[in-house]
Amino acid sequence: MCLLDNKRRYNDAMSNLNFIYKDRLTPKQKKAIIKRCYKNFAFVILESIRIPKIPYYIHKQRFEVIDEHYLLDSLKKDSGAIIISGHFGYWEAMATFLPPRLRPYHMASLGRLTGIDSIDKLIISRRELQGVKFINKSGAFRELLRFYAGKNALAGILVDQSISSNEGVQVEFMGKKATYTPIASILSRRFNVAIVPTFIDFNKDYSKFSVRFYPPIYTPHTDDTAADIALATQAQADIQTLVINENPSSWFWFHRRWKDFYGEIYAAKK
Repeated sequence: MCLLDNKRRYNDAMSNLNFIYKDRLTPKQKKAIIKRCYKNFAFVILESIRIPKIPYYIHKQRFEVIDEHYLLDSLKKDSGAIIISGHFGYWEAMATFLPPRLRPYHMASLGRLTGIDSIDKLIISRRELQGVKFINKSGAFRELLRFYAGKNALAGILVDQSISSNEGVQVEFMGKKATYTPIASILSRRFNVAIVPTFIDFNKDYSKFSVRFYPPIYTPHTDDTAADIALATQAQADIQTLVINENPSSWFWFHRRWKDFYGEIYAAKK
């Protein structure tokens, strides 16, 4: 929670922006993006505290839903689906806005606990408030296998953070080599369900939000399992790249996202 006054985080964000956009953005534009990122993070945290006091009929009025048929058609066809997203826009609304719209389905949210008791309780309680099962990333794979063994399973997974090379798949993300979690690709292949990219962005003053669903991704099922998983995982990285490039200030640039292949960009700065 010390992000808001953490110089290292600021430097990491600037390193990421310099690395990805180089001189396609001016220093002034990059600083403006980072400033907006701080505001976004503060909004997401404060809104998570407010949500239990906001009636759902009021909460839902702030959202515009775009192309939801991609998810609904996939659920109807496959009796389940996987929602992927990232730390983009109002990502926490995945667990507060969507669940009441999808009540017939058993919902889960995959996440990483912080180790800070008060924050972890907030993360879990906000999901359970809407009947969403929280699955900790530690030991998540077996839990997800059990979850998808049943009917009408729908889990949300944030897939944009760095992952160790022995657990991840190498992809091109934002035009650079990166590791990427293959968990959605593996589940899609094993259970023949769609991966539906979904992103929630906010307007300038955080009063309205747009929920956009994208065409489903299916992991191929050939004799080459590794190639199938790599193909579907790259497709997820591609759609995230598209979404971030459309509105860079809504992504969480503070992660050391490219540390596995380009660790030198995060060298200590004075």
